[in-house]
Amino acid sequence: MEPKIFTREALLIAGVTGSGDETGKAWDAFMKLDKLNPLKNRITDDGYEIRLYSGEGAGEVHVGACVKDVHVPVEYKVISLPSSLYAEFEIYPSKGYTSGNAEMNKWLSDNASVYRQGRLDDKYFAVEVYDNRYKGEKDPTSVVGIMVPIVPID
Repeated sequence: MEPKIFTREALLIAGVTGSGDETGKAWDAFMKLDKLNPLKNRITDDGYEIRLYSGEGAGEVHVGACVKDVHVPVEYKVISLPSSLYAEFEIYPSKGYTSGNAEMNKWLSDNASVYRQGRLDDKYFAVEVYDNRYKGEKDPTSVVGIMVPIVPID
């Protein structure tokens, strides 16, 4: 699995944060909140899932939508992702959300002399993107992009 390498400008993701092992609960809370108090400054209908981890435990998950600025209702938390170089891997949810982990880890390991994984506040992170490629968990053609920040090694 060869990733697409590209630079992405800074992103502001307004949403809900929860435990990394309770992702479904975080999405449910975000969708409920978005119906009650919709984001007025949302950029697209795409969904974003930021996974933050330090190597121990389930880590954290932040789910939500990309917004233009931090002016959102107080019920939302905004996470700011800096402009970064990313390696984007495509996974097929119908095969399981962890189905591409081995290939991603192999690519990162094989390219460790070229890139190191980026961090946010001393935590590793990855961003799942639910855009027009996503057609539902059971659709075999459905794709989720997983963006892993990478930093070139000088």
